[in-house]
Amino acid sequence: RDLHSFPTRRSSDLMGDSGTKMFFFGTYNHNIDDKSRCTLPQKFREKLGSKVYVTKGYDHCLYIYPEETFLKIADEYSSMDELSPEERQNRRMFFASSIDYDVDKAGRITLTKDHLKRANLDKEVVLVGNGDHVEIWSRAQYEDMDKTADENFERNAQIIAASKKKID
Repeated sequence: RDLHSFPTRRSSDLMGDSGTKMFFFGTYNHNIDDKSRCTLPQKFREKLGSKVYVTKGYDHCLYIYPEETFLKIADEYSSMDELSPEERQNRRMFFASSIDYDVDKAGRITLTKDHLKRANLDKEVVLVGNGDHVEIWSRAQYEDMDKTADENFERNAQIIAASKKKID
């Protein structure tokens, strides 16, 4: 096993309770209220369930996972090599930044100060579906990232296609 490998998910890991693949998609603008509550978009709530797991994501956002998906990922992190500094650091960051939240009757989660700080979240946020998870971004950071991703979209597609050809 590669010492620098990190947990990756396959489309088979996205199976919902009904046996169909579960994907989150779409972009929603929301606000965090004065009590640090963030409303989850209605379209995400059914798939997420009444308990969600939030952890530090890449690019300065937070990842929200349904329980079943989070537990699969946590199992992968648990099997990381403790002797590898990179894997040990990544494992520690994943578990240290992970918190389970109950979704209230209004479809909200109350984010901790640590989570707000880690993702630089203030009042205006963007929730983005990204396959097996939902991301929470500060609106300003999301707009910057989205602009860059849009500008690089075709070039990135070409690079990805070329790297897949090398594997085949």
